Amino acid sequence: MHPAGSVPVARSGGPRSGAGFRARASSAAVTSPETPRAKPHADRADAVLAALPMFRQLPPALRERVARMATLQGVAEGDAVWQAGDPADLLTVIVTGRVKVVRHAEQGDVILELFGPGDTPGAVAVYNQIPYPATCIAMEPCQLLRLPRRDWFDLLERDPAFARAVLLAMTRLNMALTRKLAAMHGTRVQTRIASLFLSLGERMGRTTPEGLEIPLALSRQEIAEMVGTTVETAIRVMSRWNRDRVLLTGQERFVIPDRERLKREAQVGDDE
Repeated sequence: MHPAGSVPVARSGGPRSGAGFRARASSAAVTSPETPRAKPHADRADAVLAALPMFRQLPPALRERVARMATLQGVAEGDAVWQAGDPADLLTVIVTGRVKVVRHAEQGDVILELFGPGDTPGAVAVYNQIPYPATCIAMEPCQLLRLPRRDWFDLLERDPAFARAVLLAMTRLNMALTRKLAAMHGTRVQTRIASLFLSLGERMGRTTPEGLEIPLALSRQEIAEMVGTTVETAIRVMSRWNRDRVLLTGQERFVIPDRERLKREAQVGDDE
């Protein structure tokens, strides 16, 4: 029973990280695309869409139509949004929180990318109508906006300018992933770690008196998985940089005191 005016939000359930885990939306928030949403839900979804850069420029009438088809879903930290091999039937837009896309391999997991508010993890698979090639896991409690694939395609057809912007964003994402995979081969570990944090600083950094703050919690294991190295090497590099004040590790954050120094540090030493 929900208070008047509240919006039911689906919560993930079932096992957490590991083989076979999946996020399950509660039946209260799962509706057939043809079924009209309750007005409080549509109003809430429309407000969420208006706040997302991806949808902000849509004509109000079209945005309202999208809101009626969308579902708001909550996912707990550590739970899967989807597993590799699942059908890409829903476009996912992150409203709050962050997720990581992970490829499982015999030699260890590799984190392919991190996504935060406003991002659309898995959009390439949805657009190409192929199964998700990697697993998506919530790094913290998340709220997601999810849109059935057929409604997503209808939206692209109705607004050509929006479609062009989406295709451009997906092209950039593919190019960034290609560069990242190429960089993981043939470059030194500390160069890859420095490049990771310089990139995170550009995407989500904010200027503070201490330097460029990255408000993100990453374990040494996750850093190792993102750059393709061992956790021991990641610990060694991060500990040295923290001691030398090149890259500071804090509570739920990192700080780059001097970006130019981090760039220089990436070019010296041997940590392979």
